[in-house]
Amino acid sequence: METIEQQVRELFCWLCQTPHPSGEEAALRERIADRLRGLGLHPWADTRGNLVCDLPGREGAPLTAVQAHIDMVCAVGSPDYVPSRDPIRPIVRDGFLCSAGESSLGADCGAGAAVMLWLAEHPAPQRPPLRLLFTVDEEVGLGGARDLDPACVDGVRYLINTDGFHWGRIVIGSAGGVREHFTRALTHSNAPELPNGRAYRLKISGLRGGHSGFDIGKTRANALILLGELLREIRMESPFALIDLSGGTAFNAIPYEATADILTIAPAQDAIEQIWDKIYARIQKNDPDARLEIQDIDIPSRVWSGDTASGLLTVLGGFADGVYARHPSGVVSDSSNLGHIYYKDGMVCLDAMLRCMDAQAEQALQLSHRTVCAMCGFAGQVVSRYPAWPAQDNGTLQTLAAQCYLDATGQEAEVTVQHVGLEPSHLLAKNEQMECICVGMELLDCHSPQERWKLDTIEPFVEMIQRLLSRLSTTPQP
Repeated sequence: METIEQQVRELFCWLCQTPHPSGEEAALRERIADRLRGLGLHPWADTRGNLVCDLPGREGAPLTAVQAHIDMVCAVGSPDYVPSRDPIRPIVRDGFLCSAGESSLGADCGAGAAVMLWLAEHPAPQRPPLRLLFTVDEEVGLGGARDLDPACVDGVRYLINTDGFHWGRIVIGSAGGVREHFTRALTHSNAPELPNGRAYRLKISGLRGGHSGFDIGKTRANALILLGELLREIRMESPFALIDLSGGTAFNAIPYEATADILTIAPAQDAIEQIWDKIYARIQKNDPDARLEIQDIDIPSRVWSGDTASGLLTVLGGFADGVYARHPSGVVSDSSNLGHIYYKDGMVCLDAMLRCMDAQAEQALQLSHRTVCAMCGFAGQVVSRYPAWPAQDNGTLQTLAAQCYLDATGQEAEVTVQHVGLEPSHLLAKNEQMECICVGMELLDCHSPQERWKLDTIEPFVEMIQRLLSRLSTTPQP
């Protein structure tokens, strides 16, 4: 007989068969809906594409929602991997479920979605009526929750969000988030004729990367910021023309790779290596596998114009990135992540994400970014914004969840707020009578190819959820 861990893992692997990057969840949503219909249930989707399904429960008990998002950040780890085309290949390694290294795993929040399917496939008499909410576009600004039809949470008294990353943590509030997009026209000039010139491709890789909310406080290096530092130092030793620069993958992922092509006036590999050695000595404690690859490339006919190159390097030196402020408890309060630099439609594009619990800090960071970018010829705009989820302390749901965790593990749960935006910030606005918590299993290095899910947290998590639903089934309606 299969264990709960095996059952949930198989459901997750079933989800992994269908690609589901943000904005492309329709195929997976329909597969989930078909599976639920096969159980005799009646799922439906709102106009935004969020999937809703009601499960029967004890009559008179408060309607309880369990929610997860079905999109994922696709951090690519192999040049042959295409997120919109290729499935994820989960493998078991050292007690964790991991991807095969081609991409991120998608346990954020596929782990929660798998548990929700398990609940649908294992009905229990001692639980309240359940509403499963599979939301979309969470990773690009909580879009599905923001646009959710209010009817989806009408009458819901308690909502359990399963997007937590740490087993044993009950989240009762979260930071707001702002996605920023900056652009500048990319202009070129003819490459200078240099009798002794050399062209190099410089690639920084091997950084740990990670989630710009959960991991931003771990002082992990940002490959784009490091690349900017490296290039500015090289320019002091050997003037160069910039041929190309790109790196990172998404607003909310700490960049673990970045690449620049340069044309130097003379061979400069030794100087480049010496500069990198100094940078590596500073970051190796937290990013021991960081490396710089230096490759000779053909000298091009065209390079970036000097003002475009200087503008971008100045932005990389002046952009606020990392932790901006912490609470006295040590939890990160406000931060910024420069997540992606790329070229599109004749423009150099920069994507960044702010996470703030303090509205004044959010305004200060935005002003800082707008100012330094404007000085360097970049225009900016806010792509999306979501509010903070104000802490809901000492509610019935929180109290029962903490007791159920204690009963399941013999240990006290950590009740806290967190630095990562969560969908209750929008869902509560559609039903102010709800109580919400966020819980989850142990996930590490999300939004990177090193993402992994600690398997021995699955069964106790499911046990806790079952205990909590059982307690809610006998909780009087307020």
